[in-house]
Amino acid sequence: MDFSLEPTVAGAAFAALAVAGGGPIFSGGLRALRLRRGVSHLVERPLAEAPSGFLHTRGRVVLDSPLFSPLSGKPCAGYRLEVRGAGSRVAASVEERRPFRIVGGEVSARVLAGSARWRVAETGRREIRPGEPLSENLATLLQDRPEVFWLQRQRVPLVITEHALMAGGECHVIGQARHARPYELPAELELARTGTDDQTRLTAAATAEPTGTAADAGGVVTGPARALDGARPATEWPRGGGPFGIERRQPGRPFPAEVDLWVDGGGHLDFVLVSDAPPARADLTVSWWRGLGLVMGPAMSLAGLLYLAHAADQLRARGRF
Repeated sequence: MDFSLEPTVAGAAFAALAVAGGGPIFSGGLRALRLRRGVSHLVERPLAEAPSGFLHTRGRVVLDSPLFSPLSGKPCAGYRLEVRGAGSRVAASVEERRPFRIVGGEVSARVLAGSARWRVAETGRREIRPGEPLSENLATLLQDRPEVFWLQRQRVPLVITEHALMAGGECHVIGQARHARPYELPAELELARTGTDDQTRLTAAATAEPTGTAADAGGVVTGPARALDGARPATEWPRGGGPFGIERRQPGRPFPAEVDLWVDGGGHLDFVLVSDAPPARADLTVSWWRGLGLVMGPAMSLAGLLYLAHAADQLRARGRF
């Protein structure tokens, strides 16, 4: 009995997708394995020690930009509104999060956790009876949620719950802490000739204050900034407009406020947890399903390559090329 596989155009397309998708799936499985190991060795570090690495720390919430919770009307770093019918599950949600700082002693850390896991307790609740109009603020926030309109048409009471991380409260953060600033460029630039009369190359130069991110930013560390062959010194050139404009205190530093630490996903782990209470074990559990990518990714890529090789062999045998 012949079990030979006849290649098709659709099969070749799916095989190419399998080859391309195997890498990201394997990367996700590897990230899950690393995260599981990192969580197993996780310990709380006081923010006053200015720690670094994957850690658990806590501090008092300080805002970098004004944001107010919709129901309680208090300053917060982020909120989530949940809308449900009385006695039913959540039908729609609205959330907004912004970067914020946590302060412990004299050390402050900026937390970049817009897409992170937030575990915040309930800070407000409001019940809207059938026929009762929403306030102007709530109506603006919920106007793009068709589930809310459908619940109102059903004439059922709406229960709106608020979860907000309030300013001044204690916040627990789990993530990758670092002393260098993300996207930071060295403070000065060097102008170097490229061998042509009308072209000039900008080279990132090292400064007296080490940043640790020049290589990450794509710069070439060449020493103190200087002007070559009579070129205008870099420090005399006007500051560019850029997305941050004149808010920069020093060239290359995109934020006006100075902080000691940055906390984010860390890239290789891509995990940040923000909570207003000590994290529970369930919050740190890594599903074993994610680890299957270590096997599924290479298997998909290998299967796709075998199929494409078989298709090429069939075409060669038929004299197509």
